[in-house]
Amino acid sequence: MNKDTIIMGLTGGIGTGKSTASEYLKSKGFVHIDADAISRSITADGSPVLDTLNKVFGPDGEMGVEGHNIIDESGSLMRQALADIVFVDSAKTKRLDEIMLSQIISIIDDKVKRYRESCDMCRVLLDAPLLFESGLDSRCDKVMVIVADKDTRISRVEMRDGISAKQIQERIDNQMDDVEKVSKADYVIDNSGALGELYEQLDKIVKKL
Repeated sequence: MNKDTIIMGLTGGIGTGKSTASEYLKSKGFVHIDADAISRSITADGSPVLDTLNKVFGPDGEMGVEGHNIIDESGSLMRQALADIVFVDSAKTKRLDEIMLSQIISIIDDKVKRYRESCDMCRVLLDAPLLFESGLDSRCDKVMVIVADKDTRISRVEMRDGISAKQIQERIDNQMDDVEKVSKADYVIDNSGALGELYEQLDKIVKKL
């Protein structure tokens, strides 16, 4: 094992700006393990996971909504349609996590193991929305949590996704509370302000590593 390699976990709720932080850290030389990208890869067209998702959350599924398709005519997953069903109900969110997480974690574990064993002086960013919920924080040397005030989060997601403040609040309510995340973190970044303020906070942490 290469003891000079540092695995930094990164997480944050919807609208906190986690993706912006990860892009900046990548520009500072961090190797990126992206749980969202892995999730997208295992739900690509033709994946057996799509059949499972459709059986559970499709219009005829046990947790689906009548007339609300999550797979389009070409066989591709309609991610926003799935999100509209899942992220307003904690039971549905939990079921989705059960379907997806075991495969995502297996891929991440392989990547972390490879970097631990072979990467010389690497700083690896393990970027995962469900870092704590999935237990992936146990793979990390340090954990960074991005937070922001509620109004800022809602405004960002409204502009990005074009969904209502009510829908966004429902998703926030279905995620782990920021207080709990902060209690588990080594570093906390408040991204309620300007972009330059975010970068300044991140630079201070990078210098410590």
